[in-house]
Amino acid sequence: MNTIKDQDLSKNQQLLRNIVLHAVDQANFTIKNLAKRPTVAMLMECENCLTDFMPVIKLIADEHIEYAPVYDQMATALDAAQIHGEPVLIEFN
Repeated sequence: MNTIKDQDLSKNQQLLRNIVLHAVDQANFTIKNLAKRPTVAMLMECENCLTDFMPVIKLIADEHIEYAPVYDQMATALDAAQIHGEPVLIEFN
């Protein structure tokens, strides 16, 4: 059975969007928890979450520029967490 390239592309784009959305949801979850309980353990969890997802988002953003702002927001949130600031929630449209 032959597949239609447009259908495959759409599925790939949906998959990428779902991956980015999942990463944003998880990052925002840990950022919210850090705001509720600003402990060293929560700070480390927030940093770990961001550093785990950032390489994946970077790979996607390198090929699909529309996801670059998400990567930039994650980098900013990580910088804030590392200097014991208050990371801002990541916005994804």
